[in-house]
Amino acid sequence: MRVVYGPIRSLGLGKVIAVDPICRHPKVCNFNCIYCHLGHGGLVLMDPADYIDAGSLMRQVGECLHREECETVIFKGTGEPLLARNIYRLARELRQVSEKKLALMTNCSMLGQSNEEDLDAFDIIIAKLDAASEETFRVVNRPHPSIRLHDVLERMMQARERFQGSFRVQVTLVKENLGEIDGISKVIRDICPDYVYLDNPEGCDPFHQVTKRDMQAAMERFSGIRCLCSEKK
Repeated sequence: MRVVYGPIRSLGLGKVIAVDPICRHPKVCNFNCIYCHLGHGGLVLMDPADYIDAGSLMRQVGECLHREECETVIFKGTGEPLLARNIYRLARELRQVSEKKLALMTNCSMLGQSNEEDLDAFDIIIAKLDAASEETFRVVNRPHPSIRLHDVLERMMQARERFQGSFRVQVTLVKENLGEIDGISKVIRDICPDYVYLDNPEGCDPFHQVTKRDMQAAMERFSGIRCLCSEKK
């Protein structure tokens, strides 16, 4: 498996190089989302660990940036990036060798859990939010039993308040959360992010997939917010 891959097109970020700080198969995550393109297997856990070596990462990123043009380097991949115990150190070291913007995609469940937490190592945080109720949260995201939506939202709000960069929220729409879009919109208005991304996931089971009309209707619920919508389907 590749720690560094791309460039790929990313909603709202343009051309990016992706860094996978977990880089494990099967995936290692504390969610097991019904739409996950990695499938429904893997480890659902809460214990951070060091998965990749900083020196190896720096070499791979350097080689990739030498070959490819990109606007941003984003931490995402085979699980929740904050389960990588050394992620903040990785980001700080990467900043020393690259002037590219650094982004983090996270489900926010691990925010505030590390003494080494340094959100300002990143320029952009993309927070995942797919539910406004505990019931829908458990249906769509299928989190580790210890995780509660209330706590995730609280950590998200706290991160929004203290983060100095661009704070964005990504909502992945599936049939199971379409009926809660007004509630999700209300929560997001309380968070007041810089951008909202509405995503129609690739590789999702057609049973869960929403239509282009569904996406357009959902986008109307975010009027007054800077909102981008994926063009798939």
